[in-house]
Amino acid sequence: MHIPEPTRRYSGSRVFLELLQRSHAPELLAYRRRNLEYHRPYSPAQDERDLQIAEQEALIAGFLERATRDHGYHFGVFLRQGGKLIGQLNLNNVVRGVFQNAYVGYSMDEAHTGQGLMSEALGIACGVGFSVLALHRLQAAVMPWNIASSRVVEKNAFRKEGYAPGYLKIAGRWEDHMIFARRADQELSPPLGDGTVP
Repeated sequence: MHIPEPTRRYSGSRVFLELLQRSHAPELLAYRRRNLEYHRPYSPAQDERDLQIAEQEALIAGFLERATRDHGYHFGVFLRQGGKLIGQLNLNNVVRGVFQNAYVGYSMDEAHTGQGLMSEALGIACGVGFSVLALHRLQAAVMPWNIASSRVVEKNAFRKEGYAPGYLKIAGRWEDHMIFARRADQELSPPLGDGTVP
């Protein structure tokens, strides 16, 4: 089993990824509160009552438990300059055996969108997924109207594999999604995030 070191930073030029720890709970709470309305159209229905520090601590504890079992890895996306938490990036539902796959999910602080930071973060995550976790495939599902998210995966050499009607329940509605994937053995043009693990 390949598990990232809990407090290791996986760095790019402007951001780094680190597994979310209990000490990040106040930052995660602040991030979720300030982006609640911005993220609402892209996220499962949220209950504002969950936006309390105790719930964030419990959420992170669950993330860490999943990591110890090699079931999923939940990273914070932090600015290298100043160390502010500006996003989340998850490698979810890891399946081993003949699949060796994880599902990618991510969100970004509204104030830091449009700067290529999530594209860089996803490039780093691909390096972790393939080099550290030894996965064969990463899959991402994107709603057709979410052009910005489509660009993030396309810049990182994810290829469109199909279309899934009513794939996930987002903001209370079953939404169609485009399915993208990138494989470890795929021939690549250099993506925006180079996928290396420093």
